[in-house]
Amino acid sequence: MEILFLGTGAGELWPSAFCNCVACRRAIAHRSTGARIGACVLVDRKYLFDLPPNVALAAIQRGISLAEVTHLFVTHSHQDHFDPGVLTATGRGGGQPLHLYCNRRLADLLPTYQQFNRWFDPDSLNLNAHVLAPADTVRGPEDEFILTALAADHDTTGGEKPLIYCFQLGPKTILYACDTGWFPDQTWQDIQKRQYDAVMLDCTFHDLQECRHGHLSTGPFLEIKQRFEKEGLLKSGAHFIAQHIAHGHQGNDPSAQQLADRFGRHGVQVAYDGMIVDI
Repeated sequence: MEILFLGTGAGELWPSAFCNCVACRRAIAHRSTGARIGACVLVDRKYLFDLPPNVALAAIQRGISLAEVTHLFVTHSHQDHFDPGVLTATGRGGGQPLHLYCNRRLADLLPTYQQFNRWFDPDSLNLNAHVLAPADTVRGPEDEFILTALAADHDTTGGEKPLIYCFQLGPKTILYACDTGWFPDQTWQDIQKRQYDAVMLDCTFHDLQECRHGHLSTGPFLEIKQRFEKEGLLKSGAHFIAQHIAHGHQGNDPSAQQLADRFGRHGVQVAYDGMIVDI
């Protein structure tokens, strides 16, 4: 299984538009080294987790066409995880259908996006929406994959139930867990049913501030990793990866290398845009 991190940032680009802090100036000076778009992962070039702005450009920069994507798994409706404008291209003539898996809130919002983009007409898009609630499990065509939606600890504005995903493809199992704080009890119980080849876990605030709810910072993130290890939930050689890295606007953000050094001591990889993990 190939896991390509098309995006690894939080609620905005890094460098951030209109921000002149030291961290943003450093990213610009190095010609995008360390730059991050919103969190997004592409698995085996056909399974896409989240759809942030600029994802198409990120794919192009890496010589990849998203036309091969057949299944899109979206965690929640926040714009850094779902940009409906990107989906206008799914109405292309002759293209294969795109299966969208999402929560009820996002599905209900689909028709309203046409107010902001005249090309976004759900009736003309080559899009099949599948609504999931926490603990729902679905199988791909001919059982090509098994997807289980789990409840996240995140913003519930508008009655939304944000999701994280357990994804099984053949003998490989991964957990995609952005955006979330400390897992709810039921989510922990569901997570404990499997062993994982890779865990991609929210670490939005890393060392910028302490956070356990809605998102995670370094301390709780490492506590979760320790629990995975203690309970034997990681397969031999499994990858534990920090994802969804925020920019703090104060100019004191650690560089990509500093983050890698900080987390590397704990056996954690810090994702960066363009990183590829083979499991």
